[in-house]
Amino acid sequence: MSTEDVYYDSWKENRDLILEYNQVDLEDVTVSNIKGIGVDNVSTKQAIVKIMEMIEHGGVHHVISLNPYKLIRYRANIDLNIIYGKASLKFATGAGVRKLSRIVRQPLKERIHFISFLMELIRLSEIKEYTIFIVGAKPEITEKAYSNILKSFPKIRIVGRHGGYFNPQREQSVIEAIRKSEANIVLVGMGFPKEDRWISKLRMNLQNSVIIGIGGSLDIISGENRKAPAFFMQRGLDWFYRIITKPWRYGRLLRIMFFFFTAFVGSLFISNRRYLR
Repeated sequence: MSTEDVYYDSWKENRDLILEYNQVDLEDVTVSNIKGIGVDNVSTKQAIVKIMEMIEHGGVHHVISLNPYKLIRYRANIDLNIIYGKASLKFATGAGVRKLSRIVRQPLKERIHFISFLMELIRLSEIKEYTIFIVGAKPEITEKAYSNILKSFPKIRIVGRHGGYFNPQREQSVIEAIRKSEANIVLVGMGFPKEDRWISKLRMNLQNSVIIGIGGSLDIISGENRKAPAFFMQRGLDWFYRIITKPWRYGRLLRIMFFFFTAFVGSLFISNRRYLR
């Protein structure tokens, strides 16, 4: 599919964004335990406010978006589990994670739609003059995504960008460019789990940045790939759309289905045990 212009018109809405976000309350933010994985129980606005606080308070932070496949991998792989445990914010973007939270009786208040979340964060960054560095995808896709973001948010301060395919020799210069940029937000779109492992390496070289794994979002922002049709999005079936449009992911689907089945059976066992008591 050839790339095309993609516009995000939320900036045209008549909203006092700063006032709106200053009124967001974080007191009810908790952590839900979903099969041994802690997930921040936040709304979209609360997630954005937490990121704003990270930027204001300083330090290096890793933000993770979670879908069922990632949840399975974070549980099963020791190195990914360690990376996950060090992250500052982990929220559910997959509808399946929210459904699973209900099965295990740790309900999440919201499934965060990641592209909408990302565009809102960029919009706020434009207003608050936060700086952004983008790394990931093929160079031409990164450039097209950069161009589309500028068309929607003309005053956004993107202080650097780089494709996500580079050899070990080039890698250090990319890390050094990010370090020197002193970007408030670093968007890394290399796909899971590659981007998580690379972020773990990157964060050791930075002092004050919020690093967000954005997966294949650059492909969507660039126009290379389309979001799932509204029919699938409204029913929380965007993951199913991705499966049927990319058949090589069938193995992943079977793994997710088995995981959900075991969680459901486990929840029935717990319920029966409580009833017998």
